[in-house]
Amino acid sequence: MKNILMLGTGGTIACVPSADGLVPQLDGDALLQLVPQLDGLCRIDCRQIMNLDSSNLEPRHWQQMAEAVAQNYDAYDGVVITHGTDTMAYSAAALSQMLQNCRKPVIFTGAQLPIQAAGSDAPANVLHAFTAACSDAQGVCLAFGRQLIHGSCARKLYTQSFDGFGSINRQPLAIFASGVLLWQTEEHHGGGWGSGAFSVNTKLETKVAVVKILPGTTPDILDFYLQQGYKGLIIEGFGAGGVPNGANNWLPQLQKALQAGVKIICATQCLYDGVHLDAYPIGVLAQRLGAQSAGAATIEAAAVKLMWELGQE
Repeated sequence: MKNILMLGTGGTIACVPSADGLVPQLDGDALLQLVPQLDGLCRIDCRQIMNLDSSNLEPRHWQQMAEAVAQNYDAYDGVVITHGTDTMAYSAAALSQMLQNCRKPVIFTGAQLPIQAAGSDAPANVLHAFTAACSDAQGVCLAFGRQLIHGSCARKLYTQSFDGFGSINRQPLAIFASGVLLWQTEEHHGGGWGSGAFSVNTKLETKVAVVKILPGTTPDILDFYLQQGYKGLIIEGFGAGGVPNGANNWLPQLQKALQAGVKIICATQCLYDGVHLDAYPIGVLAQRLGAQSAGAATIEAAAVKLMWELGQE
């Protein structure tokens, strides 16, 4: 039997009712008692590293999770991290960056309903997460709603549906069906995969922001970020990416930010197919100034990657 470590961080899955709404209180041991299907699957140790609503998580909490995995990497065959759904895609993307060359499964999961609620999706998600943790999966993944998703490709799509997450611009690694993990691709690894030895690098630059352009948004909004000392900006534009260059011309302000040493990433408000800066002048001209493309990355993954890359500098 494999040895799996469960790290508890809180979230809806661990919530109980209070006068102010649902609050996370249950620890890992309490969660496991409510999933009897795990009996005989593997040996499990639980450690509670925090118990927070995931909307209150910050980059320092990603670092705590990564360090907890690294400290126990040699002692276990895999790790399951129970987490709130609201920011789980950010945490999964962050650990995909921080856990370098991770050849063991690190599986995030959570639930749309507390585990003690009638009809909760939590028991199934937890069972699937441990099934993945005992499998040939490698690196950071997210198990939710019958899918096993690359840690850097997940996005929360629904606030209530049990199929809460989607895999963006990449096929899911696997599908859970009748207790069996059906691989959808020959590569059984999520984020953090490489050819070297396992290592952890949690350095981050947190002065990063996402600027979403609306029709008519003026580029002077970038002055605020320059004045506040931001080091990186993701410009969430339209269609294939890029920035407006007509009467409302973003290019001079973009050039000002780049000359000030701010790293600019052009992203898109579209979920699928990614950024193509070579398609139209709005992208070509921005790229000539030094803006870079987010490619097919989700906003969550692009933001975390930018934080991590700036942290290395």
